[in-house]
Amino acid sequence: MFARANDALTRAPPARKRVERCVTMRNRILFERAEIDARTRTVTLRADDARATHAREVLRSDVGDHVRAGTIDVGACEATIATMDDDEIVLKLGDDARGRGRPEIDLLLATPRPKVLRRLWAPLASLGLGRVVLANAQKVERYYFDSKALDAETIRGEILRGLEQAGDFLVPQVGVAMRLPPVVDRLKGALGNSSVTNGFEWLLDGPRELALEGVDARRSRVLIAVGPEGGWTDYELDLFEGAGFKRVGLGTRTFTTDVA
Repeated sequence: MFARANDALTRAPPARKRVERCVTMRNRILFERAEIDARTRTVTLRADDARATHAREVLRSDVGDHVRAGTIDVGACEATIATMDDDEIVLKLGDDARGRGRPEIDLLLATPRPKVLRRLWAPLASLGLGRVVLANAQKVERYYFDSKALDAETIRGEILRGLEQAGDFLVPQVGVAMRLPPVVDRLKGALGNSSVTNGFEWLLDGPRELALEGVDARRSRVLIAVGPEGGWTDYELDLFEGAGFKRVGLGTRTFTTDVA
């Protein structure tokens, strides 16, 4: 048995087939309000639109089929393929289902390296966050804030990709704070007095045992602060604890920022 396993490990892998096209997975097709004809509740997508490609090649949709859709920051709905030809697809949208507020989990994130940040936007949106604040820290390089990963167009595109993957439609609010102390004070004020709002603030602090006993996050607004890969400094830890944050961990393993 072990000989066969070793042979499998040393054998040259089969030649890879050339990938002609990669299509992003969408569990909900999202539309901007401006794309929707208010009178007819229809949306027209050009054939080269990625959402049209998804409907054709992934969902294999045809005229009369229903797809999960939604209006960004408004609500989820069902759409029907009204017409489809080589040039465009026309979708007829149902009424948007409202009623769900923004997620009650906020993230204060020490700005990671641009390459890491860019690939974080989609998963952060998929997780369901009310707001994301990118903060400076003593172990964050200044040039991180000049990268294209912080361009509004890049951020929105990646966030929408994450929302479509998760089947959501609410775009998290995004802010950038060049100084940490003021943003800690502002976020604390925005959440209100914890004894009144039942809010709870978590400060991820490297490899340590979880310390969440007695916390019912389902009834709390949660603000999570995740530091840089080099960790928060003692000054920064004191700053957070002075604002009411509780130091917790994800166990004894050491994680990079994107995994944490």
